[in-house]
Amino acid sequence: MEFYIEKIKIELLENEYGLQLKTAYKELPLPGQNFADTMDILRKNFEVVKGQYIQTASTNIESEELNEVCMRIVLHYFYLYNSWKYSNEKEKDRDLTFLAKDFKHPNSMDIIIQYFKNKYPKDYAGKCASILDITAEELLKYENNNNEFYSSFR
Repeated sequence: MEFYIEKIKIELLENEYGLQLKTAYKELPLPGQNFADTMDILRKNFEVVKGQYIQTASTNIESEELNEVCMRIVLHYFYLYNSWKYSNEKEKDRDLTFLAKDFKHPNSMDIIIQYFKNKYPKDYAGKCASILDITAEELLKYENNNNEFYSSFR
């Protein structure tokens, strides 16, 4: 079964383990999910995420780009929440609705940075900063601190 959210094609396939979600850039296993609930939750979560970032995104962000980066965030957390729900007894009743606290989570920032850095290697900081409602300098400082942190483990 395929459906679209803001022109982003999402394909859901059923296999012996549950659903498999496919987009142009990602494939995710979604054990325990069904078609109707998955489509409903993804649509709702997309509206929440887009509703947040559309308020801060500057006019130099194309709507297709905003949709794409919002969908990447939605899929990341939906997969994560679903994994917890079906792998941890304490999380079995977990709601798969996007949590507002995750807007400030480093994973959300990293998804945005990765997307725009891949697309605009020389001009990503301003685009990322506008969506995240910070300055380009703050973004670059965050990125530098993040790189230093991960480099310490190598």
